[in-house]
Amino acid sequence: MRDGGDRAVAGLPVTGLPVPMPSVRHDERRPLSPAATLIGPARALEAVLAPGPGPGRPPGLPRPAPGTRRAMKWQQVQEGPSAVYVVVLDQGEDAVAELTAFARERSLGASQVTAVGAFSQAVVGWFDRQAKDYRHIPVREQCEVLSLIGDIAVADDGPTPHLHAVLGLSDGSTRGGHLLSGRVWPTLEVVVRDSPAELAKIHRPDIGLALIDPG
Repeated sequence: MRDGGDRAVAGLPVTGLPVPMPSVRHDERRPLSPAATLIGPARALEAVLAPGPGPGRPPGLPRPAPGTRRAMKWQQVQEGPSAVYVVVLDQGEDAVAELTAFARERSLGASQVTAVGAFSQAVVGWFDRQAKDYRHIPVREQCEVLSLIGDIAVADDGPTPHLHAVLGLSDGSTRGGHLLSGRVWPTLEVVVRDSPAELAKIHRPDIGLALIDPG
C-alpha cells in the first residue's frame, strides 16, 4: 500500500483501492497530510496478558479526529460509506485492546477484520458450554499469526471485536481459538472493512455470550 506520495506503508501491497487521501484535521488551525495519520510510539502494556476489552470512548462523546491516537498507526485507504482502514500495531501492544479502542473511536458498527503478523505470547479461548465461559489456552512463546479473522458489532458497552486466531508455533504445530489477548511482536497488520450498517450484539443468558442479532 502507498500513501498519496510514493512511500510504502507497513510493507503491505494493496491493489484496487483508491490511493488519493483527503486531508484530515488535527485541530481547527491546519490540516494534516495523510502520512500524518500514521503515528506512534507504542504504549507499554502490563507484564501479564489479560483477556477482555480495552479502554473505549464513553457514549455521547464526539468522535476524535483521525490519527490522534498515540499508540497506534492507521490509515484510511478507502472512503465511506464502505470505508477501509489499515491498522498496524507495534511491538508490545495488545491486539484485542487496541482494536477495541480503534473500533470505538471510529464508531464502527458492522465491520470485517482480517490480519497477519506475529505475537510474542497470546491467550486463546475454547468456549465451555457447561461453564458458559472460555477456557484459557496460553501460548507462552513467539508465534506466527497464520490467520486472524473476525467482525465488529455493537454490544452494550460499544463496538466490540469478535476475533478468532490460528497461531503457528516453532515446531510447526498450531494453537487456535477465540482471541482473548495477543502481545504483538514485531507487528500485526490489520485490514478493517466497515459498512454503513450497524449490527447489534445481544447477550444470551442461556448461552453465556453476546451474539449478533441481525434483526
